Amino acid sequence: MTPKNRIKADAFRPLKNNVFVTDLDRGPHQTTGGILLPDDNMSERGIHPRWGRVWCIGPDVIGIVPGEWVYIEHGRWTNEIELELPSGIVRMWRVEWPEAVLLAADRDPREHQSTTLPEVSYPQSTHDHIRSKSAFIHRFH
Repeated sequence: MTPKNRIKADAFRPLKNNVFVTDLDRGPHQTTGGILLPDDNMSERGIHPRWGRVWCIGPDVIGIVPGEWVYIEHGRWTNEIELELPSGIVRMWRVEWPEAVLLAADRDPREHQSTTLPEVSYPQSTHDHIRSKSAFIHRFH
């Protein structure tokens, strides 16, 4: 039995300013450190923008290209559409362009990227304290 949101097609070409994304950031996730993050969709804490990969764009879309990742404002995408092509099934969502797209990135921004920060030097005093804008804070070794 074919799901009601599946469309069988020989080809697919978006019109005008339509943007379709795949790999929408949804469902449970596991961080690179092994922490399991539950699916928060349909809950109050699930109201946040999500990343998706641009699969195809209409001829009037400028500023993004297929393969890029876009950060989409919460709720500004359609329900999942399954497109059954000769090459296989593609799960995608239509995104409101350009109103819903907040950011774009060349690579998947959800992947952990190690960042090297410069060493921080703290002022030394004879009383073993660090001066800040607030009261003195004791420095522990």
